[in-house]
Amino acid sequence: MSLKTAFSREVLHARTSLGLTQEQVAEAASISVRWYQYIESGTFLPSSVVTLRLILLLGIDVEIFREEAELIVPLSTR
Repeated sequence: MSLKTAFSREVLHARTSLGLTQEQVAEAASISVRWYQYIESGTFLPSSVVTLRLILLLGIDVEIFREEAELIVPLSTR
């Protein structure tokens, strides 16, 4: 599955689980409703800023995107 598809599915799932409308999420993320609909439908992958806004707003766990991002080995921390 592509990152774009995985992200759109997770955004849709998170939004509906929280009981929010597309309009509420778009307004909170400072984007148009139409642009949000493109993201949620998988038509476009948003910019890094909008991606971060949506992840934080919707409480999405970024670890679910590890495989799609082709990050197999985690970085070691010191």
